[in-house]
Amino acid sequence: MLRTASRRGGLAVVVATLLLTAGCGGDPQPDAVQPLEPVVPADLCATVPAELREGLIMNANNSATGNPTAACSMRSEDDAKSKVRAVVTWVQLNEEYSADEVLDSQCRAIDPQEFRIQDGFSVKGADSASMAALSDREVITVRLDYEPKGDQSAMAAGKQMLEGVLETLSGKS
Repeated sequence: MLRTASRRGGLAVVVATLLLTAGCGGDPQPDAVQPLEPVVPADLCATVPAELREGLIMNANNSATGNPTAACSMRSEDDAKSKVRAVVTWVQLNEEYSADEVLDSQCRAIDPQEFRIQDGFSVKGADSASMAALSDREVITVRLDYEPKGDQSAMAAGKQMLEGVLETLSGKS
């Protein structure tokens, strides 16, 4: 009886060795690992169409920790006759339902049913637009103000900004 158990044990070692060498017996040099594109856009401002950021002071930053984010703020010079202020944000969330919640909160922030417009407060001659887009786990928002109203509406320019960012980043996601 001892002999049979010892033979089975020896056979198991031989079979295990054969399986391991069969799996490892391929090419000794594996294919080189290719670097992945960074998840967070390095310069979100660069994704905004050039004609919309022309002459504006820009500041971009990003963070790859937590929910990775990138932001771009643009504004006209302090002494400019026409004031332009814009903020573009990109957030990639860890879970899909979180992206829906972020999009909903962005929409609530500009919904007069949620936040009543204050009596006595208005900006005369200004044109503003806020919009957001959701794709899978990514949320992109654009907020744009022109003071006074420009030749192009803030809604049209904001849409161009959003489309430019989406087009540029579509290769990354």
